Amino acid sequence: MIRKLSIATLILLAACSRRESPRAHYPNAPVIIISIDTLRADHLPAYGYKQVETPAIDGFRRDAILFENAYSEVPLTLPSHVAMLTGQLPPDNGVRNNIGYPFDAAQHETIPALLHQHGYATGAAVSAYVLRGGTGLKNAFDFYDDKVEYRGGEAQGELQRAGNITAGVAENWIAQQGDKPFFFLLHLYEPHAPYTPPEPFRSRFALPYDGEIATADAIVGQFLEFLKAKKIYDRAIIVFMSDHGEGLSEHGEQEHGIFLYREDLHVPLMLKLPGSADANRSIKSPAALIDIFPTIAALTGVKPPQLRGVSLLDLDNHPPRSLYAESLYPRIHLGWSDLRSLIDDRHHYIKAPRPELYDFTSDPSERKNLVEDDRRVYASMREKLDAFGSAMQEPSRIDPEEAKKLAALGYLSSTTTAGNGPLPDPKDHIGEVQMLSDAARAGDNEAAIAGIQAVLRLNPGFTDAWMLLAKDQEKAGRYEEAIESYKRVIQLSPSLVSENALSIAALDLNLRRYDDAGKHALLAQKANPSDAAVILGRIAMAKRDLAGAEQQARAALGYQPDNVRAEVFLAQVLVDERRYDEAMRLIDEVAREHEGKQPVALVDYVRGDLLARTNHPDEAIVAFRREIQNFPAEQQAYGNLAVLLYLSGRNGEARQTMEQLLRAVPGPGSARFAVDTFDQIGARDLAAEFRGR
Repeated sequence: MIRKLSIATLILLAACSRRESPRAHYPNAPVIIISIDTLRADHLPAYGYKQVETPAIDGFRRDAILFENAYSEVPLTLPSHVAMLTGQLPPDNGVRNNIGYPFDAAQHETIPALLHQHGYATGAAVSAYVLRGGTGLKNAFDFYDDKVEYRGGEAQGELQRAGNITAGVAENWIAQQGDKPFFFLLHLYEPHAPYTPPEPFRSRFALPYDGEIATADAIVGQFLEFLKAKKIYDRAIIVFMSDHGEGLSEHGEQEHGIFLYREDLHVPLMLKLPGSADANRSIKSPAALIDIFPTIAALTGVKPPQLRGVSLLDLDNHPPRSLYAESLYPRIHLGWSDLRSLIDDRHHYIKAPRPELYDFTSDPSERKNLVEDDRRVYASMREKLDAFGSAMQEPSRIDPEEAKKLAALGYLSSTTTAGNGPLPDPKDHIGEVQMLSDAARAGDNEAAIAGIQAVLRLNPGFTDAWMLLAKDQEKAGRYEEAIESYKRVIQLSPSLVSENALSIAALDLNLRRYDDAGKHALLAQKANPSDAAVILGRIAMAKRDLAGAEQQARAALGYQPDNVRAEVFLAQVLVDERRYDEAMRLIDEVAREHEGKQPVALVDYVRGDLLARTNHPDEAIVAFRREIQNFPAEQQAYGNLAVLLYLSGRNGEARQTMEQLLRAVPGPGSARFAVDTFDQIGARDLAAEFRGR
């Protein structure tokens, strides 16, 4: 006779049938994270997109578990990667923006540091300047390659290297590990803006963004083939992910960082287990990038610290949860309100001056705000989100000693980022970003300056606009105005002090205001000791303290051995010390290291100076002209070239050189420089031609 089972028993049996058997551990398995920057989940065929082809990622997906609803904690590269590596939300790990919030690896456990304690070699190769080791990230790894060319003047988001070069670094390091267990983070910057895919992808796809995705796919494919050839792929734990998505103007934002809509937060996430266990499986439950840490810990059998996240393999059995995200970018950079959000398996709540609630299962594009229609869900999610806290921590990461330096220079007296009143809602002002972009692309500096000033009249708290204005004023030779604009950036957002203080220091140095230059270099010393030392060294050189200049140059290289600006400066000091052979060896070494890459500022200037001093005037002239061609704003190269031409009896060419400077950097500063240069060599007639211009 068949006994009838109670409903309670049936429910219990059903629950047991869903419970998975204990997961296998893979001690000492290689662990690899492939991070594709700025990759929206809904622009991959694996997530249903049809407008691009990604054969490598599709093949990997067939071997992996795919998480259909995975989310970033913040739509910015550095804080998103730190959240992933620490398993902590940005408010917990302290890294809440790409700049101004350094990571303290000694205070926060990371995936690589934990695996290192269990015998793993750990390495990373990154393709973007925002992930440079100086942020503190390198301290979490044994090996950290971040060699991204930096010329100066570019926005941080534009500083990158080609992904195939980064993948080559990864392959070389992995090949050296032999049978030793290892962890490696490979970061590719394609498809981050600017979207410039190479052929054949440029012509093959309608959207340049999709062409960049195809480019990244080709690099991933080559890397996976390398792992297979080395017999690593099958036995490895491999995570494929992105740090955040991309706006593509769907809510008015072309790129990312400001908004928290799903196009910004919904990212691809796939996990391949050794032997491709659970291959081609999909999991619908909401997943977060902070879940990657506990997942790797569980799979390798190591005990992690207490974390907010859960193992990705336990999501189906975990109680329903809501995932946190934030962006402080609009507050720090734009003078608008910061944003926070909470997302679960159906609803997405965004805390803003005008709050938003979406049911993305019926409204995937998040167009219909349900705050007024579904007050119960709104109130519940608002309460849950408020439990995460909302402290801005501004000026974040500035210790008391740094605060004293800021206060002494008047920077903490009128900040707006910690303002008392309500701040504007980003969605009401997003058009100002496009206005700024249009102004920045104006045909000449003066037009750009006028356009940016028009934006600032609408929004005086637009920090990024002040920064762009300063850069254009600097290009135009309006140094005093540029200094005031850079100072305005620091007043608005003290967390941005480092790079702006260095810019002020460099301008003060050009204006021979050495005390002010030194004070601003010291402001940046804690966050960027290497470049601060270069500025301090240049101040010493200007004062003819060559011993002090050399000391600072070598200190800069001690902080950052691959700082090319410090290498070039040291060569410059050696020339002034008449140690010509040492200087030439160093400058030749720098040139060899960067052959075929972007030219390095001042390399040809130092070479020209050295050649001129060693009686090779014709070769020196060639070097100075090459410096000017590559760096049209490099004032001193014009000066040395004009002097050399005048002393060679080529007065007309000397005059033309200074005319060229005034065209490249128009303004009274360039005219004064020309007058001073000609006066110093007794060329009174030429000096008179530039006086008063």
